[in-house]
Amino acid sequence: MTSDDKAIVRQHVERIPGVTRTWFEHSLEGPGLARILVVEVEFDTDPNNPQFDRNVLEAIVSTATGVLENDTTMSVSHLKIVPKSG
Repeated sequence: MTSDDKAIVRQHVERIPGVTRTWFEHSLEGPGLARILVVEVEFDTDPNNPQFDRNVLEAIVSTATGVLENDTTMSVSHLKIVPKSG
């Protein structure tokens, strides 16, 4: 998959240092499907872990919000940030 095959919000979020990859998940919510943007980060998301990086989390939120409000008509119901497994 090339970057042109990805939604613009994914392209922007994946440029943030500390983000390893992104994808969409869909969940049944009420009468329809909810679109969830999942962002994988390279550090533990436990705030008590010394490698936890609040600045990266804030950059993800502000970037995703800005792109979704200003650069695309796509709607995303939820943003989920997860640590890289294994």
